[in-house]
Amino acid sequence: MLCILLWWQQLMLIELGFNIFIWCYGFYYFIHILSLIIRFTDGRFLILSLLGWKHGCKVMWIADLDVAKKVLLTTSSKGSFIEEKIATPAWSPVLSLESVNGDLWIDLKSKFLIFQKYLPSAEQFTRVVRYILSTQDANIEIDAKQVVRITLACFVKWIFNRDWDPEWDFVCEASWEWRKELAVKGKADPLLKFRTIDWLIDLINHSNYYHIFGEQWSTPECYSVIMQPFILSPMINISDIAVSASRRPDLSIQELIHYYHPFPIIERYIDKDIVVCNDGVSCVLVNANTQVFIPLDTIGQQEQYHHNLWTPFGIGPRKCLGSQYAVPLLTEFITHCKNSPKFVPYKNHKYSGRNNDNLSFHESIYQLVLFAKILIRN
Repeated sequence: MLCILLWWQQLMLIELGFNIFIWCYGFYYFIHILSLIIRFTDGRFLILSLLGWKHGCKVMWIADLDVAKKVLLTTSSKGSFIEEKIATPAWSPVLSLESVNGDLWIDLKSKFLIFQKYLPSAEQFTRVVRYILSTQDANIEIDAKQVVRITLACFVKWIFNRDWDPEWDFVCEASWEWRKELAVKGKADPLLKFRTIDWLIDLINHSNYYHIFGEQWSTPECYSVIMQPFILSPMINISDIAVSASRRPDLSIQELIHYYHPFPIIERYIDKDIVVCNDGVSCVLVNANTQVFIPLDTIGQQEQYHHNLWTPFGIGPRKCLGSQYAVPLLTEFITHCKNSPKFVPYKNHKYSGRNNDNLSFHESIYQLVLFAKILIRN
């Protein structure tokens, strides 16, 4: 009898342990699915609509190409949603031309255009890219880390005429930290961020660009015009697009940029009605006080692709200023690598805004907590 009781007690403990395991696994799966829903499907519509309601403005998702173009051409304001609540804090202490608004954006763009006049030609950039690609060891795998390293080497050589230094590997690591926070997968290492900023300021101080802004180069308003569009964004975006290029070799470079950009939502705030006239009849396309979201991961993909049909990064006052350099780099890079068995950009890839890699439980929790904080504090 005693043996039976002991056996029964052990069986109950085993059953309890099994139930706890099932509950924990179910909880993990629930959190993981919930996080994916919020980021990629109807969940993002719900979250952003709630933000709009708390802001007192309407939210509109636009999937029509012509309406999307009119919105992008009409306004320079991105509103106070994704870019302000998530991207701007993630970029900090760097100021991103793609995220800031108002007078700060006007000031940053002005400084960018001033600096741009002193850059070598776009043709020289293409020659630099070809040279660096031609000097790569054919026996080395081109994984995600190598994609980032090549990208940084191209821009530093073009801008500063400096050859690659292995000691700069920490800059590549810093780009993964920035990417992690921008993709809402964790908090970046602040020390690595500041170390990278010091590295760039040192390059500037020993270059012919120092005279442009002088001592002001040490301020975010100045060093950011190089750091964001020429250093960080290329390392972040090109490595992610390279993953999509390896999976969709049938797509053109423009299609990869437009449809597989790692951050797949464009946003604009409309403060005045957007009105069109058809046969003398006025029609309001978008009402004033509306926050517009354009999902790049779905819009226009049912259309036959044409270069002039859909250029979300190339029109309007907030067009991507770095796209003119990203296209030639991607063209040369993908053309050079796509048929190589050593081209494995998905290997060692992490913190994708496109779910190009696995989402951990810790990352899911981080996302849910951050979204909850934004909704509560908004």
